[in-house]
Amino acid sequence: RLAIAEGLARSLGDPMALESELADGERRYTELLRQEEAISLALETLARADGELQQRLSPRIARKAAEYFSFLTDGRYDEVTLTRDLDAKARRAGDAVGWDLDYLSAGAKDQLYLALRLAVCDLALPGEDPCPIVLDDALVTFDNDRMARALELMRAIAETRQVLLFTCHERESAYFAEDPAVTVLTVA
Repeated sequence: RLAIAEGLARSLGDPMALESELADGERRYTELLRQEEAISLALETLARADGELQQRLSPRIARKAAEYFSFLTDGRYDEVTLTRDLDAKARRAGDAVGWDLDYLSAGAKDQLYLALRLAVCDLALPGEDPCPIVLDDALVTFDNDRMARALELMRAIAETRQVLLFTCHERESAYFAEDPAVTVLTVA
């Protein structure tokens, strides 16, 4: 019996080593609890910031986007709203309610996305010397009429901030070919 008991004691390990492992486990547990508290506090702070962002910025973004979207659609749409989840809706001029994105044509949806991006740039990056807006193939899905409206909007924005439009198509450069106020660079 003594041999069996001694064998069991040896199989359990050195009591000092076990106590050390237990102390390490307790320290790790305490550290994980602190990390959990920090993460919970961060999540609460982010939730408050999200609410404040939605209350203060969403209406301003929606108003500016509506202005741009109205221009891009030649007045067919006159209002943009953002839901709590920042999903956009657009209202046609004269309609009582807004339309979810799923009910807009692909072209109108792309125009709305462009209007929202430009509105965010205006509100997030204002200033006396605003930074440039850089767009890469932003008009690739636009037909020629929508492209022309978008380029006219960008020309108007370029009066107060530089607009850089990168594209692999020639129609944008052809549109501005005779405009001395617009610099077109072509890379072969």
